Amino acid sequence: MNNALNAPSLHSAYQGQFLLGAAVTSRMTGDPAYRALICRHFNSITAENDMKPERILDRAATLAQGDPIRTVQDFARTDQLLAFAQSAGIRVRFHTLVWHNQTPRWFFAQNWSDAPDAPLADASLLLARLEAYIRDVMQHVNSRFPGVVYTWDVVNEAIEPEHGAPNGFRTRSLWYQALGEDFVAAAFRAARKYQAPGQKLYYNDYNTFQPVKRDAILALMRKLQGLADGLGMQAHLQWDTVDIPACETAARMYGDLGLALQVTEMDIHCPGADETHQAALARGYADYFAMLLRLKKAGYNVESATFWGVTDADSWLTFFRKEHSWPLLFTADKDIKPAFDAVLNAPQG
Repeated sequence: MNNALNAPSLHSAYQGQFLLGAAVTSRMTGDPAYRALICRHFNSITAENDMKPERILDRAATLAQGDPIRTVQDFARTDQLLAFAQSAGIRVRFHTLVWHNQTPRWFFAQNWSDAPDAPLADASLLLARLEAYIRDVMQHVNSRFPGVVYTWDVVNEAIEPEHGAPNGFRTRSLWYQALGEDFVAAAFRAARKYQAPGQKLYYNDYNTFQPVKRDAILALMRKLQGLADGLGMQAHLQWDTVDIPACETAARMYGDLGLALQVTEMDIHCPGADETHQAALARGYADYFAMLLRLKKAGYNVESATFWGVTDADSWLTFFRKEHSWPLLFTADKDIKPAFDAVLNAPQG
């Protein structure tokens, strides 16, 4: 196989179409081999975990500060990623401000308590904490690294119809339990206050192509008109069931609301490194990117597509699925795979 650094630039193939991105870690930005690969093939990055609340919030410093509303933040990993992007001329999707997962329970609790049964703060206090956190993070990023972040994932994964709630909301979210549906609009109102010119505000979710979830997300996005700019489609797919018609139908429905579109967390689970499996993986990527290019040609505002990881060795899927997965464009040795060629050549039809 060919090493990724000897291959044509992936993002250059999409110049004039949309940005090409990858989810990265702060560790990668200190590794020369990863830095070179990222800079060659991607002009957008997303922090896989390093910008989520649990990586930013500092409970000990928050307790010492003694403020019931404002937290203290540790931006060391965030700043490392942003500094790398700034120096490389790469744009950043900030992922994520508000999420039920990877937000420590003490953020929701009275007196910042970390006791597992601590009562939640009342609604007015949590709304104040919500806005204060969004303000502090956005102001820090935009003042220290102006122009680097082009998209904020303001709210992540608020919809889960399987929970049975009205309008399809995720009932096991502490945000929902404390504030009901109102937390989503409140987060977007706060982000709208503190965004920098040119930045887009996104709602992000998975399985956005499944009809029941799609319809619940469409209902939410109608309520957020004037607050949300775009819809992030995560695109965690399966090698043998990539349902392109369903994905395209959903994307067109979101786009018809006037929303910009980004593929935010793309991978295709593939349980084999052999030729047959990897050929199927390549076909899945070819079909999906052909769909994105059709959407773009039809006038839909497709802004970026981001792979969830850089190489197969970095993918979360092996851990998450409890079986090995080879889902991305580069091998663990940073060689290109047939899937790379499939994506590279998609713009040529």
